[in-house]
Amino acid sequence: MPYVNAKPLNSYFEHLGQHSSVRVLYQVPSSLPALLDSGTAEAVLVSSFDSLRTPGRRIAAGCSISTKADAQSVRLLSKVPIHGIQSVALDSSSLTSVHLAQVVLAESYGVRPEVRNMPPNQDDMLAACDAALLIGDIGMLADGTGLIDLDMGAEWHKLTNLPFVWAAWIGRERLTPALAKELERAKLWGQAHLDRVVTQTQVQCKWPGDSCREYLTEIMNYDLTEDHLAGLKLFGELLVKHGLLTEAHFPEIVAAETTAMSV
Repeated sequence: MPYVNAKPLNSYFEHLGQHSSVRVLYQVPSSLPALLDSGTAEAVLVSSFDSLRTPGRRIAAGCSISTKADAQSVRLLSKVPIHGIQSVALDSSSLTSVHLAQVVLAESYGVRPEVRNMPPNQDDMLAACDAALLIGDIGMLADGTGLIDLDMGAEWHKLTNLPFVWAAWIGRERLTPALAKELERAKLWGQAHLDRVVTQTQVQCKWPGDSCREYLTEIMNYDLTEDHLAGLKLFGELLVKHGLLTEAHFPEIVAAETTAMSV
């Protein structure tokens, strides 16, 4: 994913450059599953929703893009009180967030609005619908002045008291323990060189003040513990409950190859 929150997991491969055993392709989340299913990619850092809707998916152990409370970059902005929302414009580049928003509105507020997929332009979305869901860098910088502003990470935590897994390294049979180890190595390198990753990312994203550092060091979480997996499983159950999936397929977790590792 070409988003700021992915940088601690993929900067290692950029750092290695031509010496990397992994070639990285960047696409918005909604385009990534096609790369996996066509065989173009062996693993995709993609929305967790894909791992629940598609049989036969695997997830590399130990790595995710998650939050334990606020997400800051996944926001529902509404012109009307939440209980009065009748229509929501959903960011067409998203997979997981658009479904989480519908789960939260139904489960926490009893609201089941009409939804419309649109390009992520806040003004156009709010001109067409009562509320808009914006994600990623656009969601982070969206102007909530005069609007009701719901942080989807905070809403999930309030509802479940569990982390929310936004994305993970997802694959099929070609996501092997050896590849899982390489992906884990990239995460460990990102953690060990986080100051460097933050500094480079801040230059690229041009977020105001120290917001990029706070986001990557305090808001985002890159683990995949039993609590994370419990949150993912519950998300699948709620997707089925609210008619967003007919069946949830919990993915196989692929542990990293157990050999010595250095970063």
